Amino acid sequence: MSQIHTQTLLHRLSPRLVYIGLALAICLPPLVSAYNENLHQRDGIHVPCSFFDTVNVTNDPHFPNGSYLHDGTMIPSQLIGTYDYIYTDLMRRVEVESHVRACICKLKPCINICCPWGASYSTNESACVNNTDYAWPQPLLNVTMPDETLKAVNIFTEFAVQSFRPCEFMFSLQPELGSFDDWKLFENGTLLRVFDMVYLAKSEFCFHPTVANDTTDTMYIINPANCNYDSDYSTIKTINAYAMLFSIPFMILTIVVYLSIPELRNQHGKSLVCYLIGLIIGYSLLAMSSLQLDAYSSLSFCKSLGYVAYYFFMAAFFWLSVISFDLWHNFRGTRGINRFQEKKRFLVYSLYAWGIPVPFLIFTWYAQEIAAIPDYWKPGIGGGEYCWLDMRTWSAMVYFFGPIVLIIMANSIMFVLTAMKIHKVQREMARIMAREDSTKNLRTEKDKFGLFLRLFMVMGVTWSMEIFSYFVGADRGWAKIFYISDICNAIQGFLIFMLFVMKKKVKHLITNRYSSTRDSCNQRQSQYSTK
Repeated sequence: MSQIHTQTLLHRLSPRLVYIGLALAICLPPLVSAYNENLHQRDGIHVPCSFFDTVNVTNDPHFPNGSYLHDGTMIPSQLIGTYDYIYTDLMRRVEVESHVRACICKLKPCINICCPWGASYSTNESACVNNTDYAWPQPLLNVTMPDETLKAVNIFTEFAVQSFRPCEFMFSLQPELGSFDDWKLFENGTLLRVFDMVYLAKSEFCFHPTVANDTTDTMYIINPANCNYDSDYSTIKTINAYAMLFSIPFMILTIVVYLSIPELRNQHGKSLVCYLIGLIIGYSLLAMSSLQLDAYSSLSFCKSLGYVAYYFFMAAFFWLSVISFDLWHNFRGTRGINRFQEKKRFLVYSLYAWGIPVPFLIFTWYAQEIAAIPDYWKPGIGGGEYCWLDMRTWSAMVYFFGPIVLIIMANSIMFVLTAMKIHKVQREMARIMAREDSTKNLRTEKDKFGLFLRLFMVMGVTWSMEIFSYFVGADRGWAKIFYISDICNAIQGFLIFMLFVMKKKVKHLITNRYSSTRDSCNQRQSQYSTK
């Protein structure tokens, strides 16, 4: 008996255990990653401050009262501590012999140089080495004052200078190469990266020597290098790319089903097929760009890929607006339309959905190729690291997400109006005896509305989350929350397949279609065998 109860209990618990396991698999990695990212902020109770606010003063002059003198700054004993570790970058903690460090950043603003002055980082040796390839300038940097004026200051007198390389992989901001790399340094040691308006703490960047032209320059230019968080970004882009490729076969299957079954080749079915065609081409090209399968192609090919992907994504959204409008238009009255009217309406829809994206494409092309505007307002198609739009700047809001937001808002209004119309018609039919054909037509249109409402919810919610993800993209903590929504957006072809093909009515139509085709083939074979 106890064994039976145990088996029953396990049978009841097993689905819950599966759900718990899935939840842990989804939630634990971001939590562990977030814990690891913030680990460097917790140094324990035996040290007076975070390691990243200190400098090594072991060999500096010290006094009987426990204070130390470092580069002209007297540091009191309460800001002195003994550390038995160092950080080689923001994440890697290494145990070393105990040494004395001072919390100098508590007394004056700190600034990071990647290597001691006169040295630069060698990627071959993974260490700082003395560098005399070019002349070194005076240690002067332009600091943006509270009134937005610039003041040239000596970093060794105005700041406490630390020597620390935050990350293994970093990229330089070199405004002499283009306004896209503009930056501002403030009195408190904070850096503003202008192109995405992100403020970087002192532990997230360091200054190092750069050259704009290695054949004509004779002196280094001191510029900031910041952590290349694009490595995580690239990983997510790669995952999304494979999710898109996974999604494409399901969209193709959906198109095949809707084109092969006469009952589904109606106005809404053809609009859905056009929507999926736009997504298939857009997803294919965006996945190719994300996986950098075009890395060895010409720049012209790269730009063509980006512009074509942009056009078909915009067309897909306009087809989604066609679906919303057509549902709303049909519910203005319950009378059907003849085949000629349906063909004429579909032609108008096609001219609208395939034609309106063309002006958007021309505007985007002009802004990228001709317009004399700052780099951070250019779309970025084929002009940077990728062939697609540059999602790191606000320009993506102007050229892509802005129009999408307007389309989603318009679709929402039309779906609400359609729902109100359905409710009104149902109340009228509840009071009077409706004709059978009108009732049947209303039921059919209501089924279509319910189906495409679910489509709008899937598409609208996933793309809305994509827009939110874009807005918080500069915040790495928030960005991780939207990783799952990005994946859901990438696999929406699979979601559409489950929504439009795996429903009971469509599976029944597929079965009937297959049965009639098989019977027709058998009949032909029978006729052939009797001859």
